[in-house]
Amino acid sequence: MKKKRYFNKKNILYLSLISSITFSCSLYYKRYLPDYLIHSIVIFLVILFFYFSFLLNKYKKQHNFIKSISIIISICLFISSIMIFNHNDKLSKDGIYIGIDISKWNEQVDLQLAIQEIDYVIIRCGYTSSTDGTKTIEDPYFKKNIRQCEELSIPYGIYYYSLARDNIQAKKEALFVNSLLKDKTPDLGVFIDLEDEEFQGNLSNDTLSSIAINFLENIPNYNKKGIYANHHWWTTKLTDNKLNTYIKWKARYNDTPTIEKDYHILQYSETGKIKGVIGDVDLNMISNKYW
Repeated sequence: MKKKRYFNKKNILYLSLISSITFSCSLYYKRYLPDYLIHSIVIFLVILFFYFSFLLNKYKKQHNFIKSISIIISICLFISSIMIFNHNDKLSKDGIYIGIDISKWNEQVDLQLAIQEIDYVIIRCGYTSSTDGTKTIEDPYFKKNIRQCEELSIPYGIYYYSLARDNIQAKKEALFVNSLLKDKTPDLGVFIDLEDEEFQGNLSNDTLSSIAINFLENIPNYNKKGIYANHHWWTTKLTDNKLNTYIKWKARYNDTPTIEKDYHILQYSETGKIKGVIGDVDLNMISNKYW
């Protein structure tokens, strides 16, 4: 009987260790690689600790204690491995998906590190020069950022900072975006950033609405399409019901961020701290996963 009981305990320990190793050694899942390496090292030490005790017969009396400690540690590691593996799933269960939007102002961003804390990225692809209000310019970090997203399988969207004052310039900006995308289809969509007070602040609501629609309708129909603006612009300028057919991305910084009805994405901070990003970064939340 004693032998049988011992055999069962041994199997339980093996099961715990093997389960922990299975989760911890899933190194192909790139976004959690650093966490899994740490877990793998700790679990390896636990295994050595366990087997080393059996090699030393003179410590026979301590076997049960050592086995018990090994099992407890293994189970704890097993649970924490699941928590790490399901990091983003936890966000999903809470109904909130966290992301960042980046541009040249963030300089070199290491998304391999950032993805441990976020679910998606929105990348600035370009902007219109404020020197003349017509020249379209590619964001110098656009290609690198989009390549990182593709390599790491990170859902991404893109946005263009517009200075358009009429439909001609809006179309020009849209065609420029198309040339940068080269038939790529961003998961979260293509956005026009419409909020420049200097170039567009004195335009009528109808004109602004027309600019937004003209820009977005010149983006291929297989792309999701949206508009980014701050709270003031959404409530005083971008009020046309025609804009309701697009994804609405609002910037509003409150102590208690809440996605308001009729809006899809909330930029709730411009001073976020995320691994892989030097300095402050814009943080966004989505409550309903649409990509």
